[in-house]
Amino acid sequence: METVDNSLFPIRMGMHIFLGLLALLVFGLQFIRYRKSHHLVLAIALPCTLLPYLIHSMSFFYGLGVVEFAAMILSCVLSFTVDKNKNPESDSQETVQEENAS
Repeated sequence: METVDNSLFPIRMGMHIFLGLLALLVFGLQFIRYRKSHHLVLAIALPCTLLPYLIHSMSFFYGLGVVEFAAMILSCVLSFTVDKNKNPESDSQETVQEENAS
């Protein structure tokens, strides 16, 4: 079993961890706020790029690359199909109208 070389990532490990956690925070909050499924996919997929630091296998590294690529494609498809009809402005206006009607 081959191990993952630290030179495979173009940035330092500390910066990679920071950006992965930042992506989890930003896209997680966006999903909570707007309930768009592509935000959830990104909130899960982007921090998963940190897994090769824990599992030192080249086959896992390449498999994760395929899964990450599929997640990015899925995110794009969801944002242009399912989530296109979800308008955050109309949701907030409906909430205001419901509160005024009460």
